[in-house]
Amino acid sequence: MRDNKRLYTALAAAAVCLLCLLIYIGCSSSEDRGTQIHVFYLNSEETGLVSRTHSLNAESLYGRAAETMDYLSQGPVEEGLKAPLMGMDCEEFTIEKDVIILELPAAYRDLDTITEKLTRAAIVNTLCELEEINRVTIRVKGALLMDEQGNKSENMTSDQFIYSTGNEMLSYENAEVHLYFATEDGKKLVETYRTVVYNANIPMERMVVEQVIAGPKGDFNYPTVNENTKIVNIVTRDNICTVTLDKTFLTNPHEVDPEVAIYSIVNSLTEIPSIRQVQILIEGEEEPVFMDSYPLDAETLLQKNTNIVQTRE
Repeated sequence: MRDNKRLYTALAAAAVCLLCLLIYIGCSSSEDRGTQIHVFYLNSEETGLVSRTHSLNAESLYGRAAETMDYLSQGPVEEGLKAPLMGMDCEEFTIEKDVIILELPAAYRDLDTITEKLTRAAIVNTLCELEEINRVTIRVKGALLMDEQGNKSENMTSDQFIYSTGNEMLSYENAEVHLYFATEDGKKLVETYRTVVYNANIPMERMVVEQVIAGPKGDFNYPTVNENTKIVNIVTRDNICTVTLDKTFLTNPHEVDPEVAIYSIVNSLTEIPSIRQVQILIEGEEEPVFMDSYPLDAETLLQKNTNIVQTRE
């Protein structure tokens, strides 16, 4: 009898342990189902951005977007951080394909220039964390915003706002860059200016090449290089900028002359005062040929080519 009681007691204890384990596994699985995203906040001085990881639990894209907008408008439970849209609830948002369109209140226009650019960077980078969202449009009382260069607040991508993920405070700067893209026929370059908010720890030359790869934002210039190109390394010494790209760069889906594509990078980089010449290398290729017709000699140093730039009338 005593042995039977011991056996029953052991079985009961085992059953309780099994039940607890199943409950634990069920809870863990429920937590694991949440989607992890980085949400960007302004620091207390409003001079930089900080990212924090949060979970989204909604199954639909619209539901996850709504949760994300809540994070952007409600302050984090952490002293020293400010939600980008604190006190400015989004009046409405819609999703069209891979674009999310926000309707913000009139108070958004009261932000000073730097704070607005940081706020915009935080909003765009956060929303583009959603897998199905690639672009963000911001409207205030139904109207698009326009910066001093005439860039509208529509179809904005995270490439426009260079940042480093992490929990550290980031020092952001506001800069105007001089870039070159293609004319409609792909035979010439056209110059344009763009204002970007970027991490001051990232070299200016890297940011410029990133912007060229990302392509134009306006209606009167056209992309020059493969947007899937990856930057392997960029080093500047003695006024020479050496750019190492991956093999994706060699193929180009755009109808442009090879020289136009090459000098969109060279001319953009040489607008930086410390750079006079550019060397383009391809990772793993000793004698690369761009677009099957334009050899990239590793020994050749390229200088700005003004003859290929379309003159303004």
